[in-house]
Amino acid sequence: MPSYAQKLATFRALHERDGAFLMPNPHDAGTARILEGLGFEAMATTSAGYAWTEGCADVQGLITREMALGHARKIAEATSLPVNGDLENGFGDAPEDVAATIRGAIEAGLCGCSIEDLSQASGTKEYYPLDFAVERIKAGIAAKKELAPDFVLAARSEAPIRSGEDLDAAIERLNAYADAGADLVYAPALVSVDTIAEVRRRVPAKLNVLAGRPGFKPTFKELSDLGVTRVSIGAGLSQAAFAAFYNAAKRLKDDADFSVFSEAQNLGEALSFMRGRDDD
Repeated sequence: MPSYAQKLATFRALHERDGAFLMPNPHDAGTARILEGLGFEAMATTSAGYAWTEGCADVQGLITREMALGHARKIAEATSLPVNGDLENGFGDAPEDVAATIRGAIEAGLCGCSIEDLSQASGTKEYYPLDFAVERIKAGIAAKKELAPDFVLAARSEAPIRSGEDLDAAIERLNAYADAGADLVYAPALVSVDTIAEVRRRVPAKLNVLAGRPGFKPTFKELSDLGVTRVSIGAGLSQAAFAAFYNAAKRLKDDADFSVFSEAQNLGEALSFMRGRDDD
């Protein structure tokens, strides 16, 4: 198993090379082992996928910082690959909350994380004012520079993009976060080649794109050709896994249909990636 320093260096190098890299999101240690076995180069936690494994909706406040970082540690320890953390808004509004989350992420063995500019703790969506959102990113940058300078901090703008005006506002935020020192910027609402190309023209920073959202059209090659650095999947694989479980269980309940058990494909190969008694 590589050291934490080696994982950090590997993750940093992925962001520096030409072309995009694909970063899928496991929801537990077992799915992390499968992703490594299939040959991916890095992975990231998913707040939604993890929340579902705890029987919770993907709503801020149901999963605590301690829970999320404990979960992230299990994934980081299960794989030799670098792991990025989906750490929502840093589990608190204050810049000090973001700094504490970054310190905890580093202690848990994560090589990077995303911090978003949206608070839902009150039950409604509240976007942080830009100046305050920048202070939060600066606090995270200061924390990671103190402990692990190669830790990759992605600043994530949750602003919806429904018009050119919305895109201008999102671009203003992404540029402000990059100027504050974020290693990477991220706007999940980018779903078209045209909007992603516009962001690439107007934001001179490394860009993460979330694939698989409703209405998402670009191919991986198109994203790479546009100069996107990183393509994450979010809860996409978890959605597929939970949907398959639900559909099989529903057939079992509705029809007592045992054929669902014979339809699982490639399980033997998937299980071959699990850690054995003699593994590190």
